[in-house]
Amino acid sequence: MTPPARRRRTTAALALLTAAVLPGLTQLPAVAGTSPVAATADPALHPDDVVTLGDPVAGLADLDVRDAVAPLASQRAAVAALGDVDLRWNASGTPSSILPADGVLGPDAGTPVQTARAWLADHAGLFGLRAADLAGLVLVNDQAMPDTAARAVLLRQDFGGLAPARGGLVTVGIAADGTVAYVSSSLARTTAAPPAASLSPLQGWVAATRDVRPTFDTGLVGDVVDSVSGGWTRLRVPGFAQEQQVRLRALPMPDGTVRAVLEANVVDTEAGDAFAYTSLVDAVTGDVLVRQNQVENAMYDDVFTGSVTATACGPTHTFELDDDLTRSINAVGIAAPTDDITVKLFGPDGELLLAQDLLTSPEVLTYTSEEIPAGVYSVQVCPFDASSVVVGQYALTVSTSDEGAPETGTGLPDPRWRYFTANPAMTSLGEATPTNSVIGCWVQGAGCTTPTGPFRNPASVGPWDTVGGTVPTLTTVGNNANTHEAWASPLTPGGFFQAPVSPTRDYTTEFTDAWNNSRCDPAQLVPGGNDIDASVGNLFVSHNRMHDYSYYLGFTEENYNLQLDNHGRGGVGGDQEIGNAQAGALTGATYLTGLGRDNANQIALQDGIPGITNQYLFQPIAGAFYAPCTDGGLDMGIVGHEYTHAISNRMVAGPDEGLTSEQGGAMGESWSDLVAAEYQFSHGYDNGGNIWAVGVYATGNTSVAIRDYSIDKNPLNYSDYGFDTTGAEVHADGEIWNGTQWSVRQALVRTWNDRFPYADQRLQLRCAQGDQTVSPLPANLCPGNRRWVQLMFDSFLLQQGATSMLDARDAMLAADRMRFGGKNQTVMWKAFAQRGMGKGASVPDADSEATVPSFASPRQKNGTVRFTGAAPDTEVYVGHYEARATPVADLSRSTRRLRETAAFVPGRYEMLAVSEKQGFRRFTMTVRPGARTVRIGGATNLAAKASGATVLAATEGSRNAAFLIDGTEATNWGGVTTENVDVSRPSVSVDLAGGRHTIRRVQVSALLTPAPADPDALPLAVDEDPDSGSRFTALRKFAIEVCTSGCSGPRATWKRVFVSRADAFPGRRPRPVAPDQTMRSFRIGAVQASAVRLVTLENQCTGFAGYAGESDADPLNDTDCATASDRGTIVHAAELQVFTR
Repeated sequence: MTPPARRRRTTAALALLTAAVLPGLTQLPAVAGTSPVAATADPALHPDDVVTLGDPVAGLADLDVRDAVAPLASQRAAVAALGDVDLRWNASGTPSSILPADGVLGPDAGTPVQTARAWLADHAGLFGLRAADLAGLVLVNDQAMPDTAARAVLLRQDFGGLAPARGGLVTVGIAADGTVAYVSSSLARTTAAPPAASLSPLQGWVAATRDVRPTFDTGLVGDVVDSVSGGWTRLRVPGFAQEQQVRLRALPMPDGTVRAVLEANVVDTEAGDAFAYTSLVDAVTGDVLVRQNQVENAMYDDVFTGSVTATACGPTHTFELDDDLTRSINAVGIAAPTDDITVKLFGPDGELLLAQDLLTSPEVLTYTSEEIPAGVYSVQVCPFDASSVVVGQYALTVSTSDEGAPETGTGLPDPRWRYFTANPAMTSLGEATPTNSVIGCWVQGAGCTTPTGPFRNPASVGPWDTVGGTVPTLTTVGNNANTHEAWASPLTPGGFFQAPVSPTRDYTTEFTDAWNNSRCDPAQLVPGGNDIDASVGNLFVSHNRMHDYSYYLGFTEENYNLQLDNHGRGGVGGDQEIGNAQAGALTGATYLTGLGRDNANQIALQDGIPGITNQYLFQPIAGAFYAPCTDGGLDMGIVGHEYTHAISNRMVAGPDEGLTSEQGGAMGESWSDLVAAEYQFSHGYDNGGNIWAVGVYATGNTSVAIRDYSIDKNPLNYSDYGFDTTGAEVHADGEIWNGTQWSVRQALVRTWNDRFPYADQRLQLRCAQGDQTVSPLPANLCPGNRRWVQLMFDSFLLQQGATSMLDARDAMLAADRMRFGGKNQTVMWKAFAQRGMGKGASVPDADSEATVPSFASPRQKNGTVRFTGAAPDTEVYVGHYEARATPVADLSRSTRRLRETAAFVPGRYEMLAVSEKQGFRRFTMTVRPGARTVRIGGATNLAAKASGATVLAATEGSRNAAFLIDGTEATNWGGVTTENVDVSRPSVSVDLAGGRHTIRRVQVSALLTPAPADPDALPLAVDEDPDSGSRFTALRKFAIEVCTSGCSGPRATWKRVFVSRADAFPGRRPRPVAPDQTMRSFRIGAVQASAVRLVTLENQCTGFAGYAGESDADPLNDTDCATASDRGTIVHAAELQVFTR
């Protein structure tokens, strides 16, 4: 195993007030003509500066100054009293996860909370605490799981009256029979009170801001406006578009002390970027102790913005009606959830026509009359009373109609929306306009075409476009979601605040496919253009669908979901999902920052602060990402993925902490993929490709979309951590959890298929979706896939923020015992074991990439395999990868690093043997119970440095040519030239070990290597290569040349004996991926050689037609990789191996 590069943690989370509304009907003179932003920057956006879907989130790395502490000897001794358990320790020196082998940790002692407290009191020594310390734990929530009596009891520590900002939590899983089934914790071994804070909340926020934005002008502090509500000090800071939050908390330290800290949310927009951090600032010294990047992409209307105070109305906003045909005027005002506003309408003579207050935000005013004469009218926003305004900012839309308000039973018809169930048809990526949109209705009626029926169901108190369950907003604002255009900002609804508005609640704007059919023409980005109303409406429906789908799986009000009003059902309201469609389309164009393209993100902070999602336009970018001209907000896979980030970050360590570890972040990416795909599968939707590939429409790739592998065709296991060319990174390593969870899912499908058929589409829908009167069927009456996703949601409530994949495994196994009585333990353990997460798997902590796999199950008889018949330096890996992976066995009797035997649960395994002298050898094996020997075999790699080969020469500009023959894919050679490599033909010549040979086969790897995070840390013998991980520089086509004598001299004769296929290492859109770059074998025919030369003919940039030519009509965005980027001048290859057979 080669040392992995240190990771950068990325998660998704944050929130804030949005003051936004919309347009949508017919244009009035008040709106001036607008054209796209003119180019003001160098049009050549460097590929390294482009952050796309699936890339690491840009920004500062996460920070935590606290060191890990080991458990005490007394704690280790206390483990024995638990019996046979799987127990791991966290960085605080207390148990992170306790899973009993027999499913029972302790007896029923009354209510779930009483049982949890009794068990903790009995086992206080296990946590390094006294029973009296644990008696002081504060109940956070007796977390309910749907359709079962099982509970996840969440308690927290108290430090002198302060709640912990990180950690300090313990979750006790209570099974349906009342027994203790599982415990996880992040408790500290102290209950000390911290010293009193000496910094103010504002000073703490300033310290946090200066840490993440050193250019912040502290001279602005005097103009900050603050207020206090919901436990937060809320700040309005000049230069920051969003509300900032800060509150006092406690942070236990490794030395047993506790520090008072100011927990600060710093949120802002930078030229189209999503910028959000949560930092813990020492409330005495001002030092930043913890920092976490929280980004996880024939009528009239007009929009006004302003502010009110507790005692004064906002300005009057005028608009003109130029004829006498108007019959209704509608005004929708949006303010912060904490503010209660009144909307007033005045006639041309200043007469007050109507004042409206519904005690909610948004505030809706509808004025109708048979005679509304032409003239200049005005609207004004006022406070309800002197105590009703905290923030003050608002946005107000005014629309008119030549039709009066309908007179139906509720005053308005039921709403309906046009949307795509999964995405526009893939055939539309040509010139055809998609015709697969449907009309979804709150209640069934004429013209409703959604295949899964009407939307009305108990998860939403009222129609989606209402607040308070009854008051229509006449636009894409409701209790679950608030959705608008964000062309000028990817973090807040901005630009022109566009969204569909309909006095008749008919949100069915036709989709014309303007962005695709115009081939990304920026001229589409004018008010009303680029299908913006259709896009906003689609995103609004998708968020509401995800709200309702996840509600029945347990993401409810009391489990911290996203709603403006929780209607007395628990949790904290005021936090519906803010949806930003086509975010940064103008300010983040490819010729400016590129931040408004090819991405999506979710920000979801603490319960009570709105979630924010940013959905972007997709467009090809030279040498970086080759997407079609699509709108990511129309791709349900991407929208569902981002929404699930909010789910996992709320339900895990809820309501405030979320996922905080490297492996937790990786699983967060995976959970988002899995839930988005399962939602679509269970509803029977068709995305035009593989439903288990997330983002097929946005990326144009129907097989794997943005990932290395689709969920259902994924070979990865726990030993592969850090496998991708990025090194350890949450999007990449989340694919390990994807593959593992697919195995678990399919195991449950097979187990229950006879009684609950997987192919029964009607049953699948009854399990996934409720109707107007009933909830979906409970999981125990459903196919295995519904049982699986339910266990996933149950496991969220059992985990701590600093969770690992092994902790999540245990939580899921515990959830099965709690919900289903452990009926699935054997098949689940087998599935986990086949992915390297079996009995005995380990990891130092949840932030570590140093995984130790185990392929053995504790629930059935395993097979023991002895590996033999290869060089003594051979290491054996399970799977396809060696670089940064962990071997399962080795044949060396001197190093004793590993044994030559390993245990496996029965099944078929793809294997890889790696020797510095014998190269790479792939093989498969089938394991049955009992012992067997597997003979690997092998031949000498004549091009191996370990065998005596040397580098004779390399073309000028080469970096680390010796890495081509060092026997590992964890390093690579880089050929850097002034011309494109298909012209300059970079090469490396290798003197073979042992003189002249008849060679018949070569192996070549084009796998890339993560660029070093710190070039100063490189060994002196290693050339800095900042491009070593650049996907488009990977070798694609090559030639082999041989020399038989005098090969190191100037008169050496080289003969070309082999030319690879053009796609020896295939490319694909939107970008090259690691599975296409790993070691491959090539037969070259018998030929004499003393030396061998690897010659580059093409790299991915120059050789793949999908990266060539102009693929859009944006005049400021050249897309040809070879001429519009420098990626064509660089090539990388990891390994050259030469064999006689």
